[in-house]
Amino acid sequence: MTTESKSPRVPKVLIVGGGMAGLCAAVSALEMGAAVTMIEKGEKLGGSMRLSNGLVWTFKDTSALRSEVRGNESLQDMVSESLVRDLDWLAKLGVECGPFRPFQWYGRGRTVAPDQVIAAMTRQIEALGGRIRTGVALHRLRPVCDRGYAAELRVSETAEEVFEADAVILATGGFQGNPALLARWITPNTDFIYLRANPWSTGDGLSVAMDLGAALTSGMGECYGHAMAAPPARFGPKQFSEMTQRYGNYALALNLSGRRFADESAGTGEETLNAEVARQEEATAIYIIDSDIAQISQEFVLAPPHVSVSRAEAAGASVIRADSLEALAHALKAWGVPPQEVLNTLRTFNEALTAGTADQLVPPRRRNQHPIAKPPFMAVKVRAGITFTCGGLATDVDMRVLRRTGTISTLPMVLADAADVSYCALPNLYAAGCDVGGLSNRGYMGGLACALVTGRKAGAQAAASAGGH
Repeated sequence: MTTESKSPRVPKVLIVGGGMAGLCAAVSALEMGAAVTMIEKGEKLGGSMRLSNGLVWTFKDTSALRSEVRGNESLQDMVSESLVRDLDWLAKLGVECGPFRPFQWYGRGRTVAPDQVIAAMTRQIEALGGRIRTGVALHRLRPVCDRGYAAELRVSETAEEVFEADAVILATGGFQGNPALLARWITPNTDFIYLRANPWSTGDGLSVAMDLGAALTSGMGECYGHAMAAPPARFGPKQFSEMTQRYGNYALALNLSGRRFADESAGTGEETLNAEVARQEEATAIYIIDSDIAQISQEFVLAPPHVSVSRAEAAGASVIRADSLEALAHALKAWGVPPQEVLNTLRTFNEALTAGTADQLVPPRRRNQHPIAKPPFMAVKVRAGITFTCGGLATDVDMRVLRRTGTISTLPMVLADAADVSYCALPNLYAAGCDVGGLSNRGYMGGLACALVTGRKAGAQAAASAGGH
């Protein structure tokens, strides 16, 4: 008597989102033997990676990371420790990665061409038997027998279908495109803030996971982005980098009342200041620099400040040039900013920097202590731009989405007896990229690096878990 051996069941993994994280998750799950379907809400793959400069970087040592970025240290260490290996993995897939190079004083990474990454990863997914569907969005997830999920997909304006999967990976890119969620957590000024990213990331992953009882991280009110030239400047997504005013952490920043509102130099770049700009009236600020600051170049990846200002001016931005602080303050009256308040702020700022008491200013100025002293002076009206949100779904280091009702508090400073520590994950639900919260609750440790590492990890873990490994 012979017995027929059953073929091992191939686990089905659904990946929601076709950006950097989703692409990496798809290849990783396929390498583990899963049957993978990846859906993308837009008609193009790549997400916001398409709009990036392609530098996949993170901090080169833990001490600098800890001092500059607040977040989940376990997740941060995973990214830092895995990046070199995962970049090598990317290169072996046919992605052309440049040599390692420094980024500012604290990081290092390798440059890739976004379009080439998308093409190489797409080829690999198709070669391994994966399926890619664009123009398809996730509407809802329903658990099936506490293991897999029935995913309700929107496939057209009038049609939906149900796709059953053993595991689901959420890689929808954050919630920066959703005005209601932005107003709830980030800023009430949603009518003014620039979406400095693709238009498809509207919190779909966050919303469906919350409906299932997922836990959220702290830092829901934090975001990453850069301020860009304010209207009447006119530009499109291909000019995001050119219109970005990255020198804000060297400038003096005023709100529309003519007052400073933040330590401009906080953080590792202008992104911390940009988050504060988002909370000001009309999400708008005025960056003021002098001729010395205008020429600074060593800290800037793309261009020194005077080049950024000239590009903004050429696009129609509001720019004022003046040979004295008095003239600059008077000219700002045309923008509705009170001249005397501006002049008082400038004088107080310069006097404190000259006296060495900049840390006693309100707000203080702790770094980049360059007075606004050498003419000609320039003022540029900017608006906050949001690239991605920092808060999101709570996960463990295997990228499993944690269950709110089965998990202790995820606050970083929880003090609890060992017996009280308990983390409970939603079965076979994973997150990657910007849907993962807590990597950078304050500060920035590299978006593409986080997408690569979390995507690859989520893909491997989802395939193994769904297959019963």
